[in-house]
Amino acid sequence: MLAIAALVAIAAVAAPGISPAAATRTASPTPSIHWRNCAGGFQCGTISVPVDWSQPGGPQLSLAVARHPADIPSQRLGSLVINYGGPGDPGAESLRQGVSDVPAVIRQRFDLVSFDPRGTGLSRPIACVDAATYDRALAQDPTPDTVQDLVSFYAGTNEPVDLVQACINRQGQWLAQVGTRNTARDLDHLRVALGDSKLTFLGYSYGTALGAVYAQMYPNRIRAMVLDGAVNLSSTEESELHDNAAGFEQALDAFLAACAVHTSCAFHHDGDPNSALLALQQRFEAGLTVPVPDGRRAGATLFYLALAGGLYDRANGWPLLAHALDDAEHGSGGGLAELADPLTGRQTDGQYNNLQEALSAIRCDDRHDPLVSFDEYVATYEQYSQQFPIFGAFLASSPLGCDPRLPASPASEQIGNLRVTAAPPILIVGTTGDPATPYAGALDLQGRIRGSRLLTLVSTEHAGYGKGIPCVDTNVDRYLVAGALPAAGTRCKP
Repeated sequence: MLAIAALVAIAAVAAPGISPAAATRTASPTPSIHWRNCAGGFQCGTISVPVDWSQPGGPQLSLAVARHPADIPSQRLGSLVINYGGPGDPGAESLRQGVSDVPAVIRQRFDLVSFDPRGTGLSRPIACVDAATYDRALAQDPTPDTVQDLVSFYAGTNEPVDLVQACINRQGQWLAQVGTRNTARDLDHLRVALGDSKLTFLGYSYGTALGAVYAQMYPNRIRAMVLDGAVNLSSTEESELHDNAAGFEQALDAFLAACAVHTSCAFHHDGDPNSALLALQQRFEAGLTVPVPDGRRAGATLFYLALAGGLYDRANGWPLLAHALDDAEHGSGGGLAELADPLTGRQTDGQYNNLQEALSAIRCDDRHDPLVSFDEYVATYEQYSQQFPIFGAFLASSPLGCDPRLPASPASEQIGNLRVTAAPPILIVGTTGDPATPYAGALDLQGRIRGSRLLTLVSTEHAGYGKGIPCVDTNVDRYLVAGALPAAGTRCKP
């Protein structure tokens, strides 16, 4: 089944504990990257890593890597490796799109580097179905309305294809090799290939899980590490679902409240955008679709995804969301698609970047929770439909847990009860009203990483660094360049 809800419920969950020493495998030969020039001043290349790190001399795979050389080579401090989360985000592509978001002082002093983690992008991607199938899936009704609907959503037969079986048929045991511990090993291999004696790392969202795992496995190989928008490693799947639903509802309430008092808001509706949104939701739930310039029609799924996408960024996302909702009311779905497409991985050419296919496999490698029973699924769906009027039914429409057909990684390869005790000081950035990775995750991660420092952004958006917020950017820049942590208890505002 297509786990659409997982596209916005991106916080991680913990699993049974393991020994970090047991997870560290024998190193493979010294790696290298052959760089070639590619568009926009970037360099592109590949690095070879073992498919199975317990057999470094066995079959290999190529990871796609992108690099933007330091703007002032004479002041270069090394490489800053960025992971954009997901899990499943194709980092080499995202770096090319987002390089201008990195503050100038960091672009000047560091080579900016990102890679497509195993199973994503161009790194042996978990590709299971074609773009036309995804378009059909995203055009389906995203919320069950009847008992029979609940049965089909639970079984995955509501979709035009059985995605899990399609992935198993095409990918087989490769699905059990894409977990975060293997990606952490790949990351250390990349560090060596870049020529850095120690790693400088920036991880967003699920990238905070990668950074934390790396810090547990290789604590003495870190120069500086920023973990922004931390996933909550203490969450259960049930608490994660609740926190995401509550977080998105609260962020939406903040957006609507601001829209109500500013007549310049495109969805102002004489000071009552809330009633207008509920009316628009009812129209989409009743089957409304509106045309998108590329030939698609935006229905309820793109409506919910656009709401979530607009809430990720307050400064730019809120205005885009207001215009998208206004356009939808007047018969145009272009704005909804613009906000929804990054969450589904849809590209401008109509293809998909396999973000969604990789997401479920990686998460289940990191924590292989059993699928809930049908009765538990129905009870959760009914509860959330009542408790969270906008996002509840959408987020709870997919049952919690991993499909039992998926190949499972060993318990020793799952994230576990992660603790970091010997790493240098790590900087965590947490946003108090983050809808996708609630602030509790940052607090939890601070407790898991000894000696870490928490920088708090008082706002309602997903992650904080690189959004032009001076207090956040200045403190993170100073840490990355000079290793200077912000004062304990530092709180920033937009």
